[in-house]
Amino acid sequence: MRLRWPFAAATGFKTKLLLPSFNMIRYFKIFLVLSLVAVSSALCNDNIDSLPHLSFFPAKKIFPLFTADGLAHQLSLSRVTENREWIGAVGGSVPMLQLNLSNAAMQAGVAVTIFNRLIKTPGHLTVYTIDYKVDFPIDFRFGEWAFRTGLGHISCHFADDALEMFDKHSIQHVNDYFTIAAARDIEAIGGYVYAGFNYSYGTQPIQYRPWLLQCGTTFGNIPVHEEVTLYGAIDIKVKQEVGWGSIQSYQLGCRVLPRSHASLRLAYTFRTGFDDRGQFYLTKSSINLISAFLDF
Repeated sequence: MRLRWPFAAATGFKTKLLLPSFNMIRYFKIFLVLSLVAVSSALCNDNIDSLPHLSFFPAKKIFPLFTADGLAHQLSLSRVTENREWIGAVGGSVPMLQLNLSNAAMQAGVAVTIFNRLIKTPGHLTVYTIDYKVDFPIDFRFGEWAFRTGLGHISCHFADDALEMFDKHSIQHVNDYFTIAAARDIEAIGGYVYAGFNYSYGTQPIQYRPWLLQCGTTFGNIPVHEEVTLYGAIDIKVKQEVGWGSIQSYQLGCRVLPRSHASLRLAYTFRTGFDDRGQFYLTKSSINLISAFLDF
């Protein structure tokens, strides 16, 4: 279907109408309205002595991290044990404002991360893929339940000498998406479980395969020292873009020197399935990673 803009008669210019884009933005607005209604309802149920409180740059995030996800917003460095490659992630998520009620909380923020794949060449490290990811999450917390919605974008690129190194042609891989997810704290496993989906309203190079389904857990958090805790994490993503193929991540690690605002995390991850990187999105592999994370 095509849409002729007002100046088309004079110029002959035509452009495609991206119906999913307009529809998903409209649905996102509807969801925000319903969210505000839910918060207003919670407010009406509050006692008169517990008025809502708005704070800026809260110290604690109310929606948990997808710990084993290879595209989680984070600051990390990982070694691929099968070859000379490294994975660097520079970024994180920052909650910017929070509305506190007596029985609920709403938080809005921004998350930005640059994911790099590097290869050790004689004398230096060469960056050969760069992926940019940006999210604008809106989170809700009701006791042991947390919910998330928001808009996001990821674009994937070759860098430096990658084209010559791998004799490949660069593709334009871009994904603009709308996300909904839920998480629940479970005391019995010492962690939480989560599930959600992304719906892409703007995707290249493959259009009209918009769904990404995701689920996972973080569990354990077993103290072995006052400064060390052990944990495990699983993350599974299923993408319509690759014929409902999966990306599976299984992680074991420890948190070191945990503090209220930050901690160091050391982990081993086994990741198998399709590649998270857009330039290699049709490539399947299994890799082992040794990683260091700075959580904040």
